[in-house]
Amino acid sequence: MNYVKSIIFTIFISIAFILSANATLSELPEHFKVSGNPFLDKIVNLKDLECKVFISKPNRIIPTGETIFKMNGQELIKTKENLYLFISQTGVIYQLEDMADSNYTFHRIDATININYNIECNNFVWNKHIYSYGGYGFWKLNGHLRAFNFLDREWDITPANNEIISNGYNWFSKNEGKLYVPFQTIVNAGIAGPESIRGTRIYDSYYLDLPTKKWIKLGSLNANSKKLVADANITNSFLPLDSGYIYIIQDEAYYFNFITNKIYKSKSSELNQFFIRRANSQDIFFYKDSVYSYSSELKVYSTKKLTSDLFELLNYPIWGLDDNYFYIIAFIIFILTVLAFSIWLFNRSVNKKLEQTQLKILKSKSINQAFVGTEVALISLLLKNSKKGLNVEINDINHVLGIKDKNVGLQKKVRSDMINTINEKYQFIKQSELPLISSVRKEDDKRFYEYYIPSSELKSIEQILDKN
Repeated sequence: MNYVKSIIFTIFISIAFILSANATLSELPEHFKVSGNPFLDKIVNLKDLECKVFISKPNRIIPTGETIFKMNGQELIKTKENLYLFISQTGVIYQLEDMADSNYTFHRIDATININYNIECNNFVWNKHIYSYGGYGFWKLNGHLRAFNFLDREWDITPANNEIISNGYNWFSKNEGKLYVPFQTIVNAGIAGPESIRGTRIYDSYYLDLPTKKWIKLGSLNANSKKLVADANITNSFLPLDSGYIYIIQDEAYYFNFITNKIYKSKSSELNQFFIRRANSQDIFFYKDSVYSYSSELKVYSTKKLTSDLFELLNYPIWGLDDNYFYIIAFIIFILTVLAFSIWLFNRSVNKKLEQTQLKILKSKSINQAFVGTEVALISLLLKNSKKGLNVEINDINHVLGIKDKNVGLQKKVRSDMINTINEKYQFIKQSELPLISSVRKEDDKRFYEYYIPSSELKSIEQILDKN
């Protein structure tokens, strides 16, 4: 009997809690007004400003009061046409309706029922549509893209060709209509194992093309970039800029430019401290070339210019060549190397056989036929002098070659070509690496050379010439 009473009591308490929650949910106003204030005035008056601002508790605009949303954060998204207010983790949206007499009137545009499935999601506006990407809820991270349906006042799932899951390291380019995800983190507490709760990393980089709703693979996260984000957890990024995000990593500021696929590191300790003191990402936005940060205590904005001289470009990109492509390219290189080596061995074998055949033919005839005309004359001059222990000067060689009246440049080229030809033929006949004609600098003038035939080759060349 007591067991039945306990069950009935539990059911009663549960029903009461659900009814209470629904009652509290209904307490959110459909319309509300707020007085003008420096925080909101600045954002509204910058007509061309497009930004997202996470609002600190003292500056929260939506009157959540004692509703179940009183602990939820609030975020503001400003476009050139509209200003939207979101209650974080809920899908609740308010839109600025009117500005009059320094008052702002907002009205709720959604009829959301399901909440807490999109914790730390990325809300953004593109082409006058409101989107919500990813987030944590019901024990897992998701990579879903949701679009707000203005007609039905509900969020609709937007099917894509894949589910790419981010842990906060993602950035939307309003100019390109692309959502960049440099790496994935899969968190699913419904699967046993500590890594399922902590998150499994997949270091493939993608972007979502909003017009086609297709995820396009960019490559794989660079090895050095992996080290930078090694301790990244489920968190929204710090500060969005026009081309990427400023991230605070180990008390230093890094600028990830997703458009150019480059990473910059802050060189300024003062800038690092400025960002570290605002690492909660609240009441801060980027406009043109400056960061605007609002102080709730002083009721004023402070600004910090971001100039290129404050950052240095790192020598590695965000993502690089796909790991799969790397193995494919390595395999292709290996095959090409083996093929090239095989061709080289084949050609070497053929050339060697050809040389041996030519050598036999040459030796079967008169070997001296290898040297002709002026080659024989030059060898004879060198042989005659070398046998006497004398070297031959350049002028004597020019005379034998018939180039004594030519210009110095031509003389040098003809001499060099002739001596190289004789040495190559001699080495081929002898099958030796030793040249027939060598040179040495003149003793009295080191600028010039003298030529001779080494004593070790005198007898050999003499025999070849004698067979003429």
